[in-house]
Amino acid sequence: MNMLCGKMAGRALVGMQMCAVPDVAHAPKKRGRSASKLRGEHYASRGLSLMEMLIALAISGMLLAAVAVALDASFKAYGSAAEEASAQSATRMVTHRLLTMIRTSTAHGPLEADGSVTPAAYVSGDEVISPYIEMVEPDGDIVRIAYDSVNQQLTMSVNDGAASPVLSGVVAAAFQLERSKNVLSQWELDRVTIDIQVQPNPDQTLAIESDNRTPIRVITSTMPRKLN
Repeated sequence: MNMLCGKMAGRALVGMQMCAVPDVAHAPKKRGRSASKLRGEHYASRGLSLMEMLIALAISGMLLAAVAVALDASFKAYGSAAEEASAQSATRMVTHRLLTMIRTSTAHGPLEADGSVTPAAYVSGDEVISPYIEMVEPDGDIVRIAYDSVNQQLTMSVNDGAASPVLSGVVAAAFQLERSKNVLSQWELDRVTIDIQVQPNPDQTLAIESDNRTPIRVITSTMPRKLN
């Protein structure tokens, strides 16, 4: 009886074990990773190559060079504009003062050729082209405005005194005096045209910013006040 029960129990255990064994033939197969996916993961994890790094550095260098050129051009343009504005302001202020002096003075010269100055004053028709102009102020002082070509400046002297500079950086200056004879057959001034070219002075603070400075040319004219 006991032996029979043991055999039945053993058969039952074997049956249970047989049921627990999975069906390998009908089990779903696990698909492995494709070779292309494995290659992609390998390339993604390897970083930049030396050639790629060199190309990136070359592109960055070209961009930085372009930015540097643009900044240099803007600095030079700013410096040139600032110097030209300063020179133009000073030139206009001096010419405005000269025009006021010419309008309010009572006599002017030279109205004849003068070879004692450099460059010489010469006559062209009814005009005298001169590097200087003289005028008699209402208080009787004789004022002389002359172009000093050696020092490149306009100077002013009163009553043949020492000349003092009134404008520097002048590369060219000429006074064109239009004349006519009065009823006493004496030459008198009808109109004065002032032609001045000024080279902007380099500002020390803008020395590295400015490059080429173009001379500023100012041409203006006036007529003296006629006194009866």
